[in-house]
Amino acid sequence: MTRGILSSKFLELAGFTIENLPGAVFWIDSKGDMEFANATASKRLGFSVEELTSMSFLDICPDLSGKDWNGLWGKIRTEKVVNIETSHKRKSGEIFPVLIKSNFVKFQGKEYSVSVALDISKRVKAEKSIRARNKLLNDTINSLTHPFYVIDAKNYNIILANKASGFNNFKGRITCHELTHASDKPCDGKNHICPVEEIKRTDKPYTVEHIHKDMDGNEAYFEVHAYPIHNSNGEIENIIEYSIDITDRKKADDDLRKALQEVKHLKNQLEAENVYLQDEIKTDHNFEEIISKSKEFNEVLNQVQQVASTEASVLILGETGTGKELLARAVHNISKRRHRPLVKVNCATLPANLIESELFGHEKGAFTGAHSRKIGRFELANKGTLFLDEIGDLPLELQTKLLRVLQEGEFERLGSSQTMKVDVRIIAATNVKLEEAIDEKKFRSDLYYRLNVFPITIPPLRKRRDDIPILVNHFVKKYALKNGKNIRIVPQRAINALKTYDWPGNIRELENIIERGTIISQGDQLELGDWMPSSSPSRIGHKSLALRDHEKEHILEILEMTAWRVSGEQGAAKVLDMKATTLEARMKKLGIVRKK
Repeated sequence: MTRGILSSKFLELAGFTIENLPGAVFWIDSKGDMEFANATASKRLGFSVEELTSMSFLDICPDLSGKDWNGLWGKIRTEKVVNIETSHKRKSGEIFPVLIKSNFVKFQGKEYSVSVALDISKRVKAEKSIRARNKLLNDTINSLTHPFYVIDAKNYNIILANKASGFNNFKGRITCHELTHASDKPCDGKNHICPVEEIKRTDKPYTVEHIHKDMDGNEAYFEVHAYPIHNSNGEIENIIEYSIDITDRKKADDDLRKALQEVKHLKNQLEAENVYLQDEIKTDHNFEEIISKSKEFNEVLNQVQQVASTEASVLILGETGTGKELLARAVHNISKRRHRPLVKVNCATLPANLIESELFGHEKGAFTGAHSRKIGRFELANKGTLFLDEIGDLPLELQTKLLRVLQEGEFERLGSSQTMKVDVRIIAATNVKLEEAIDEKKFRSDLYYRLNVFPITIPPLRKRRDDIPILVNHFVKKYALKNGKNIRIVPQRAINALKTYDWPGNIRELENIIERGTIISQGDQLELGDWMPSSSPSRIGHKSLALRDHEKEHILEILEMTAWRVSGEQGAAKVLDMKATTLEARMKKLGIVRKK
């Protein structure tokens, strides 16, 4: 009697325990049918116990097919205990991750898998969050353009390195002493101050100049910044180092010292050669980046000074490559608005359906793809200056809206009925003859007169040949430094040849030729290479060619030189000093297509 009462009590407690376990319990036969499910399973999945025991385990486990179950059952039967991570599907259709421990048992002559399923949603979410944080940290470190290291303060091993360091695949297998050393002694912590040793001694950040070696043994000068990282006991556990490449600065210092020594020897030597070691020659106006001494361009700079202090709209006219954007920046930089931004819009490179959004902005949902509010260029330029480059290519339908902003100083974002007020000065530029565009109904006359308050025409390079020598000097210095050359001499014959050329591509073409010259020059003298055929008398004699034809011919020459490659380091856009999208737009406008 007592034994029976205890057995009943035991069964009651066992049943209560099974029904209230935190995990869902299932008895599953060899076919995958569920013969038992506890209350936890019912509550978690949203099915009644009766519904569950009339279902197959595959009905709530979307990751498994009948074939998968056969394989899993065979594994459970063989190994007796199997743990798997999979997912369950609630009656509502929601899917959540679970960890299942399946135990093989025999009961009353039949084989079962007694499975306990735990909801691991929180764990999976936490792991995903950790992975996301780790990825963000890793991506951030690898996005740095400077070498970055984490060093074990005890054994000096590099335990973390970014891609810029070149050692990211060697972490833990190389020490900091193997990648840095002083110019005359190895970095061994004895013969000169080591950043790690210094930080361990002072417990303060430390900066020092070192020579770094990459995996190929190449050396470069770096400025090393090191910082201590402490553990929970306040002890220095790791050292963070990041390095800034100062090789170019060091080389420039060395080159300057060498150049000054050479000047002493070449001071009185000007035999048939022009020596260009002087500083950049600028006009008395001292405009940034503008280099000229010609009377023609001096008149342009006088106009810039006259109009800069006013609020008048400026229209800059000139051929391609004459420096219209440079002049627009000069107007802005000496104006009352110089402390506010100069915002640029290139009307030729933006698709017609995007220009309106770029100029005026849009609200979220204003059109397909407008996932968020966008601030337009007019708003960005408020209280500053808006430079509308290639204004002659602005679509007619947008010219009306632009005219309204110029007249009334107000507009609406796309998708908004709210009128916004702006205070913007307009500088526009074009190489298109706007009077002809007006006659052809391609440009509004009222917009033209609104923009043409103060026109400035930049003379082409062929009309300011006196500027060629000092421009050559400027570009030689710029690209010799960039290309690691020590070019001190420009032959007079080269200057004479450059001054007789017609320059259809203007200053941009001259800059490209000098850049190429610095690349091919082997010694201290500038060599121009095979550019001469393009400056033959027959080419120069074509004075009747229109500006459009000059531009088309010049672009075709560069495309042939680059094997019709438009983008990339070896592409025509790089040679022409313009964006690839800008070049493609000009090619389309000029009808330039590669012949098969």
